[in-house]
Amino acid sequence: MKIIEKLIKGLSAKNGSGEQSLNIPLFMEYSAPYLNEERLPSASSHNYAPYVEAYGEKSWIYACVNVIAETVSSAEFNLKDEHGRIISAHPALDLMYRPNKIMSGRFLRQWITASLELTGNAYVLKDSIRPDGTPAELFPLLSQLVEVIPGKNSRNPVQGYKYRAGSQTAYYKPEEIIHFKYFNPFDFFYGLSPISAARRALETLDKAETFNRAFFDNSGTLSGILQTDGRLDEASRSRIMKAWGDKYQGAGKAHKVALLEGGLKWQNISLSQKDMDFISGIKLNRETILSIFHVPPALVGLFDHAPQFNTKEQQRIFWQTCVHPKQTLILETLTEFLLPDFDASRTLYFDKDASSVSCLKEDMLELAQAAKIYHEMGYNKAEISQALNLPFGGKVKNNGAKK
Repeated sequence: MKIIEKLIKGLSAKNGSGEQSLNIPLFMEYSAPYLNEERLPSASSHNYAPYVEAYGEKSWIYACVNVIAETVSSAEFNLKDEHGRIISAHPALDLMYRPNKIMSGRFLRQWITASLELTGNAYVLKDSIRPDGTPAELFPLLSQLVEVIPGKNSRNPVQGYKYRAGSQTAYYKPEEIIHFKYFNPFDFFYGLSPISAARRALETLDKAETFNRAFFDNSGTLSGILQTDGRLDEASRSRIMKAWGDKYQGAGKAHKVALLEGGLKWQNISLSQKDMDFISGIKLNRETILSIFHVPPALVGLFDHAPQFNTKEQQRIFWQTCVHPKQTLILETLTEFLLPDFDASRTLYFDKDASSVSCLKEDMLELAQAAKIYHEMGYNKAEISQALNLPFGGKVKNNGAKK
């Protein structure tokens, strides 16, 4: 039965512990208890909600995650057989291109990529299982609401997955979930989010932005002490401060000329932004965040380094050090945990295709020249393809024979 039909009919079942179990899709309304903490959780924490919130609140997190997710999701890929031949029609490809009735294949890949960047994890539910055991639909789950249930032994390391959405909880078997994750030295079951490494820079940048906002809210240019040789009573003091604030406080009232009467004198005590090296501090934290996400500045609209390091070169580095590794992780996970449902022999695999990426054309020319040299040396097509990671050719066994 399809997941939407389960919701409409409200079917539920008891699990082994006696708790209610209901399949809950992504689009179901929920009320997740976000923690309004000043600081982001530590790297070993499983509290991913603040990381997800950062996507909507921190401009550089949004910029980095967005450009990564959009690029990885739009990158081409192929389904290949054991000889490296491209398969153009297959039920697994149909599922990848149209995973469910409300999502395109690219949107699902974008969701997976963004979830990995924000939480270090992405979970996809294999749903609407056909009689032959193949899934007819794929649904992404909100990774901050998923809990991995550890198994009791090494043969079955994962007992299942718990998905809490509001007041309802769904339990899934290990084979029902495709779990994408990044390396995490603190935990075997959960991936580590890049935001964990960037949280210090984020907190510092947030404080800098708060200071900058307060600077303009309180006074665009004037910040100091009003002095007088005489003694003022409380009423006069309050009246002067209120009149001063009404006339000069706020960014919209900056650069006005003040007129001081009755012996009042102005003493400027504020530190300039230059003295605080304010702009340099913001740039340093910004570049730290970009480096953690492997996003060159030009890719998020920063062209400070463009004269020394052209945009095309930054795009090439972005594809090589960021897009391709992340796409490979996703495709290998799908090969391992989705394709066996369609191919019991495990001879099919997903492979990336960078042939249409313009910034990598020069690299492809160099590879072609290297392939020619290898061919002249007597290596076969499969060996050359594997050695140079070319988008064609077959796999090679350990003994050198073509697989």
